[in-house]
Amino acid sequence: MTNTESAHGMGVIIITIVFAMLLMMLPISDQFRPFRPEFVLMVLIYWVMALPCRVGVGSAWIVGVLMDALMGVTLGISALSYALVIFFTARFYLQLRQYPTWQQALIISMLVLVVHIVAMVMSSQTRHLYFWLPVLSSMMIWPINYALLRNIRRYFHVK
Repeated sequence: MTNTESAHGMGVIIITIVFAMLLMMLPISDQFRPFRPEFVLMVLIYWVMALPCRVGVGSAWIVGVLMDALMGVTLGISALSYALVIFFTARFYLQLRQYPTWQQALIISMLVLVVHIVAMVMSSQTRHLYFWLPVLSSMMIWPINYALLRNIRRYFHVK
């Protein structure tokens, strides 16, 4: 693989992460905000499953710090939770890739739950029933996310 192919592939990865960040920042009404899936986390999980040598815990930490800054929350909460989830994903990526998409979606829901538990423990906010909604919406969106990112990876020959 030449340097231009490597840079091209990394550019595609960065663009998908930035697009997911934009989706997280997209203004939506208060009644639908609790249903917002964890787009950034799902994109990071996909790239770690597909290319663990290119995206890892360090990338997750940087993206988490950027998300904390963009969302205006306590700095480091998303960074820690993203890094933790990506560590587990990178550790078991070979097993995760073997599961059918619906089983992956169940695992994604558990990983999103870890992010929300870390956020709940580290922040002073109280959580309500809405705590579970991003977990469920992320689980339902995962098959679409997986198929879309896989097609992007194949179309742009990201290796």
